[in-house]
Amino acid sequence: MSTTCVRDSVVGDQWIQQTAALIPVQRIINKDTGLFEGDIMTGPVRLSFFDDSLMQLPKPMTNAKGEPQGEPKFGSHLLFTPYADFTIFYEEYYKTCAAEFPEFYDAGSGQYLGLVSPFKDQAERAAKYAGYTPGLTFLNSTSLYKPQVVDVRQNPIIDKSKVYPGIWANCVVRPYPSGKGNALFKKGVQFGLQSVMIIGDDSKFGATGPDAKALYAGIGPIAPPPIRPGQVAGMPTGAPPAPAAGIPGYTQPGGRPGAPAGAPPPVVPRTHFQPPAPGGFTPPAATGPAATACFCGSGLPANLCCEGDQIPY
Repeated sequence: MSTTCVRDSVVGDQWIQQTAALIPVQRIINKDTGLFEGDIMTGPVRLSFFDDSLMQLPKPMTNAKGEPQGEPKFGSHLLFTPYADFTIFYEEYYKTCAAEFPEFYDAGSGQYLGLVSPFKDQAERAAKYAGYTPGLTFLNSTSLYKPQVVDVRQNPIIDKSKVYPGIWANCVVRPYPSGKGNALFKKGVQFGLQSVMIIGDDSKFGATGPDAKALYAGIGPIAPPPIRPGQVAGMPTGAPPAPAAGIPGYTQPGGRPGAPAGAPPPVVPRTHFQPPAPGGFTPPAATGPAATACFCGSGLPANLCCEGDQIPY
């Protein structure tokens, strides 16, 4: 199997394409109320974390004087594929910006200036860490509470060896404002980690990659990640299927229409989503030139991109 769309992977492009089509980025709808309550399903991502921070609370970080800096959190970097459509992420990001940080909106540029962006280019870590693919996006998703980690049958995973950096997962995250009322932290919107479903093995970051033939010896059709709790379909073979439709009573449509039969899902260009002006807030007149785009290729203004994570990772 050949993997060319992401770095340091042995699962093959076809599996990544098929899985991205089966579970696109989507809002999760409460099946009892029929309402969207803030949770977003990521679709396939690779996990990158240190010191077992996904399964156990890491030690508090300290400064040069040994003083604790911030509250320790569970979490992981979520490394997205080139087939992830970030439209829903941007919509919910700007909705949260408008509700929590309307004073940062700049009418001249049409952006929220001075806020740390959660959308990071994997190029930031590619020179030092395995698995990061320049030009693709990652989120630093954390939680004060231990997120539930389950397998594809929703059985809790207790064995920490089963959850390692480089494994594939389908996660649920939720946007929230960070840094409000605390001068020590940069202000912005982050995506908190709610839960993790492990969906596939791959090369472990920081270790010699396994032989693909040995890793998948004797494996028949691979079961894809379930699109919703209780639903497990057979892994399709051959050409990738058309993008998945929304699931009544659970998710809204989130696929990419128009893909020709037999073709992989299109690579989603890293373009920036233009936010609406926050309602009920009159932005001040622009006093300077519009923010320029960042050199990293993310499409974000320079002041919103390439910022350090709010919580050092």
